Amino acid sequence: MLDLTRRLVWFFVVSCAVSYAVFLVAGNAIYQQSLGDTRVVLVRDSLKVGEHHLSGMVMVPRSCKQLSMRTEQIDPGVFLLKFQTWDEPNIECITEDTPRPFRAVVFAPSVGTQFIASLDDAPLRIAVTPAVSYTR
Repeated sequence: MLDLTRRLVWFFVVSCAVSYAVFLVAGNAIYQQSLGDTRVVLVRDSLKVGEHHLSGMVMVPRSCKQLSMRTEQIDPGVFLLKFQTWDEPNIECITEDTPRPFRAVVFAPSVGTQFIASLDDAPLRIAVTPAVSYTR
């Protein structure tokens, strides 16, 4: 009877340790995935005839990072918004998400144009919201 109790206690201890390890690994993976899902950059696209006026905010990982942006046409109707960051040497650097605004004008047809983005050559998820301007 003592041997059976001892084995049950060891089984309980080992199963708790394995469960906790699985909880840590799976929890971290789920947290990283949910964090990645919230990293969508909202881009406002003010449409005019033959023009896209893009604006929005990109979160950079540190307060000393500055942001530049350029656009490239990769295919007919597909444009890449290429964001690059660099460290500003005279600013105190704190590791926290910092918003950086951007603006760009892309000369392309008002309909049928698609935008994709990258931040420091890594894919960046964007959501483009069109806003039509009726000025003449």
